[in-house]
Amino acid sequence: MVKHVLLIAAVLAGCQGQRGDSGEGSAGSGHQGSAGSFGNHPRQQPGSATQWGSADPVTPGSDGSDGSAGSAKAKPEEPEVVDAGRQIAELGAVPAWQAVVDRTLYLDRRGQHGVVFGTVGPAIMKLGPLPEVVPDAGVGVKLDAGLVPSDFVWLVDDTEGNGALAIRAKLGPKGAAVKQGDRIAAGGAWALDEERKWYWKVDSISPLPAAPKSTLTETPVAPGHVIANGDLPQGARTISLAKDGDAVYFQLVGQPPAIDGDGWPVADELGNPVYALLNLPGERPSYGAQDLRAPDERWQLKRGQTYAVRIGNIHKHGPDKPVTINARTAPVRVN
Repeated sequence: MVKHVLLIAAVLAGCQGQRGDSGEGSAGSGHQGSAGSFGNHPRQQPGSATQWGSADPVTPGSDGSDGSAGSAKAKPEEPEVVDAGRQIAELGAVPAWQAVVDRTLYLDRRGQHGVVFGTVGPAIMKLGPLPEVVPDAGVGVKLDAGLVPSDFVWLVDDTEGNGALAIRAKLGPKGAAVKQGDRIAAGGAWALDEERKWYWKVDSISPLPAAPKSTLTETPVAPGHVIANGDLPQGARTISLAKDGDAVYFQLVGQPPAIDGDGWPVADELGNPVYALLNLPGERPSYGAQDLRAPDERWQLKRGQTYAVRIGNIHKHGPDKPVTINARTAPVRVN
């Protein structure tokens, strides 16, 4: 019996010794020097690169991660996309031609101010200074001075008119970095130059993203209200047979509109009853009926002449009333 008791005691003593070396005891068990103890775990060795709080720690993001376990490699920052519509709204800008329609709101002489936007077009040309008179067999001859760029550029309305609607703008020193094709918002007001022509006197410029691509298939025309000569577009219909969005041709059969927006009375040919009241690009009533548009800012059509345009939607008002139509392109004089 005594032997059995002594044997059991010896076995228990051996088991206690093994537990003390396993490193699973408390921090105060007196076995901190053991290779298996928590205090000397391989990740905790002084000077080790993997030691928490070591002299050379691995900082979050230094290896492309955000420092969290299992995080993916950080993606490069994408360029910020500018919302042109929001930028225009924040500037309080209006399309270039709308400032013509509502000119009485933006007069420099009244101390008024506005912001217009559009795409910078070509420089407006003017006659250069005349050279001195050159004697020729006793008769004075003036040489042709030719055309040179003026201080003004076209600021094209890129929201309507397919290039035809544009204002004269004087960018001044602030436009030194601006080039043709740039889309800008220009703060300023209307003033008159030495020839009594309206121009937008610019006092600030903000760059804008490029204008959305036009849905029109026609080639943009030169700025200004100049009616070019051309042929009938392919597939063009007489205006009385037209559908929404068609290319059409017509003749003026009545008097020009008394007020912009009243529409031109047109039909297939002179002598026919009025089929439609056609508004050309930019034609709409001015603010408060105070219209300050100059003659060269209006379309000039002649009775009996055939013209072609691309139209928008056709609006019907009853069997005995002319339809109303808005043209999307400048009129072309058909030969």
